[in-house]
Amino acid sequence: MNATRQHSTTPLIDEDPQQRGFAEILRLRTPLLTGEDRLLMTLYLEDGHSYRQIARLIGANPTTVARRVRRIARRLIDETYSVCLENRSAFTGPELAILRDYFLRGLSFARIGRKRGTSYYRARTTVLKARKLVATATAPCAQKGNEVSRP
Repeated sequence: MNATRQHSTTPLIDEDPQQRGFAEILRLRTPLLTGEDRLLMTLYLEDGHSYRQIARLIGANPTTVARRVRRIARRLIDETYSVCLENRSAFTGPELAILRDYFLRGLSFARIGRKRGTSYYRARTTVLKARKLVATATAPCAQKGNEVSRP
């Protein structure tokens, strides 16, 4: 029995207006990436290649390419790093580097620690600090919609 597996080539971006907005965010933030992540997103977004075409170009499985593109897109759409850059005075230079490694490059705390010569704990506390900052920065907007009018 020789069954061939069909690989998902469902595009990440459809013609839905909300998805077009995400595509624009991805295009604007792709230059923040480096190396293979930037290459994958450029091939997918700018050149319009399918997962299967990209897989052939880089010698990988189409499912793996699709998974990686989706993970990179999820990291780019996350607003946490952008909010941190807007509030960069709340962070030191090394903390911003940790945030870039975590939110844009998708590195684990352990890898960030090895790369930056710091501890797992410091990388983790820096990311938690960023998440708290984002929660407080977006809290008034979220609470505004939940207000109950009183007579």
